[in-house]
Amino acid sequence: MRKKLKITAIIVLIVLLFSFLAGVMLPNSAFASGTTNISAEYLERVFEVVKENYNGEITDGELLQGALKGMFNTMDPYTVYFTKDEADTFLSGIGGIYEGIGVSFEKDGDYVVIIDVYKSSPAERSGLVPGDNIVSVDGKSIAGMPVEQVQSMILGKAGTKVVLGIMRAGEKDILEVEIIREQIKINPVIYDIRGDIGYIRIKSINSNTDQFLTEALNEMDDKKIEKIILDLRDNPGGDVSQAVAAARKFVPEGLITKLDYKSEKIPDEVYYSYLKEPKYKLAVLVNGATASAAEILAGAIQDSGAGKLIGTKTFGKAKVQNIMPLLTPEAYKKYELLLGIKTVNAYEIVSVYGIALENEDIIGWAKMTTAVYLTPKGRIIDGKGLKPDITISDPQLIDNIDIKSIQKLSLTVKPTLNSMGYDVYNAEKILKILGYEVDEPDTKLDEKTYKAIYEFQRDSGLFPYGVLDFTTQKALNEKLEQIILSNDRQYAKAVDILNTQ
Repeated sequence: MRKKLKITAIIVLIVLLFSFLAGVMLPNSAFASGTTNISAEYLERVFEVVKENYNGEITDGELLQGALKGMFNTMDPYTVYFTKDEADTFLSGIGGIYEGIGVSFEKDGDYVVIIDVYKSSPAERSGLVPGDNIVSVDGKSIAGMPVEQVQSMILGKAGTKVVLGIMRAGEKDILEVEIIREQIKINPVIYDIRGDIGYIRIKSINSNTDQFLTEALNEMDDKKIEKIILDLRDNPGGDVSQAVAAARKFVPEGLITKLDYKSEKIPDEVYYSYLKEPKYKLAVLVNGATASAAEILAGAIQDSGAGKLIGTKTFGKAKVQNIMPLLTPEAYKKYELLLGIKTVNAYEIVSVYGIALENEDIIGWAKMTTAVYLTPKGRIIDGKGLKPDITISDPQLIDNIDIKSIQKLSLTVKPTLNSMGYDVYNAEKILKILGYEVDEPDTKLDEKTYKAIYEFQRDSGLFPYGVLDFTTQKALNEKLEQIILSNDRQYAKAVDILNTQ
């Protein structure tokens, strides 16, 4: 069965079919709306009024999609109905996996330019580098195409081939690069070793978080790093199981969290750590945008005493959502006749009866709040958040730049005039904070940035020629560390705590 039907937990059954769409008459069981019982027949009559009186074009399918959206959107802010396309986008984000070549790019004139090449991706193995202009896909010119259309042409099933026409600086001819698509994992973990302290930022908690966090910690272990700053600021959360997996690397043996479901049909879930003895001294950075699964991780660390929370009060989202595929009216009738059951919950058809559904059996997906989670000490933090052990205000923007967003330069390419890439973007942020004249930071090394690099090189005792070479990148990285220590008081306090423990 397709990935869209791989659900993480059984969801309470919802009956929300309207009989006029498929000749299916529901029982007269009603659902509550305040103190009024509304029958399926009533809803059918509402639909008939719309169809008889609406002076416009609308199909039965569009009416049903609108009704489903309206129904789920009346609940809490986290409960929502997705069409199949919307569900694909949502699930890809949570899953952190897509099929393609492993690049990000943006519009640049008539074409698109690669601004980042993912590590160990098919694109990297094929020799693509930031700054390469894509001018054709499979022999078709992309001149003037929207970037979304180019993206859809490059994405494709793993194992299939795509041929990109590449225009590269210093090359007269268009290069044809053949790439075999693969499953690409989005890495939400950024890490760095700063002296004897390891810095790990988890940007979100997707299905790859545990893998990439493990890689980061393995390098920390190889370098004998025992002090860790775990940055969960601006982390909106994600996958509960991945938050638990992350907690098991830091939290000593005991409870991590409990998921308390409303439905008696769904057993509560309890997650434990089995770590006999934590190996790291830990400081955790949090703020008002630390939410959901990230708060599960932070709350477990705080309650267990595995580390100190530093920053501002977290968002306070303890509600847990599950996502459930819904049958079409036709599929509802089909499985009623085949199995003798009345359900629109496609997951029940899969999990209970072992039937692999077809894509056309699904009308859409419901993401619904089904539980709340508790911290190890039994706290429900919904609407309250986690209060840090040490409260320090969030760092202020400098020249409209969030210093938390700046990443170290990669020392992989040497951008020059008109080159593009994330190294340019981060270099421009650092240069602007240092007082050099650059435009609003972007990914293009324009003439003003070229001049600013020249001036920085001259002022730093380096050979001044405007190219963002590796020596210059190292010097900018050193300046970035100074900027962070001087302006990010939350980070500076974490360093101080770890160094005095």
